[in-house]
Amino acid sequence: SSDLIRIDEYDERIRTFIPRYEEMLDEAAAAALAAAARPLETVLDLGIGTGALAARILARCSRARIVGIDADPGMLALAARRLPARRTTLMAGSFLRVPPPRCDAIVASFALHHVAHRRTKAALYRRLAAALRRGGVLVTADCHPPGTRRLAAAGHAAWRDHLAATYGPRQAERFLRAWSREDVYVPLDEELALLRGAGLAPDVTWRHGSFAVIAAHGR
Repeated sequence: SSDLIRIDEYDERIRTFIPRYEEMLDEAAAAALAAAARPLETVLDLGIGTGALAARILARCSRARIVGIDADPGMLALAARRLPARRTTLMAGSFLRVPPPRCDAIVASFALHHVAHRRTKAALYRRLAAALRRGGVLVTADCHPPGTRRLAAAGHAAWRDHLAATYGPRQAERFLRAWSREDVYVPLDEELALLRGAGLAPDVTWRHGSFAVIAAHGR
């Protein structure tokens, strides 16, 4: 059970899964602060996990409070251990069903690839855009393969090589096959189109292989 895992053990494990994981989260936190046209007071974290991204935001912004949503009670327990209670509200449930509160920024790291259908994600983005206060921003860090077959293959190979460095080539392929069945990695151009369709103005602030950080400005 994830509530029995130590936070540092979980963080070390995910670094072996995701290339440049720490760099991505640093960029996502920085993008949330830089892109918002208003002071960050309430930040909604979708699929907060262990709170790694939320902790970076709190460290950079003394006024911010985090509202974190996660469907996994074990992950919420880890986030509760990591984050200061006086600046954190944690909610159990799916971010697809929990109504988003009014907020200055919304962040998500490796959470939105669990949304199985484009129409579901489009509807989510419309709800999130409506929850943002004027000048707010939605920042996501996730896997978004390039749209062309050649570049997508190169990104896939780079991810496989990162995994193979820890687990060997055979296990790396098994991981990627399993994740491709469980997760939906929307190509970057399609993801940007979904965000624009919700009335947001997205910018890619960081890109490495198949991974991207996107800052989508609200109205």
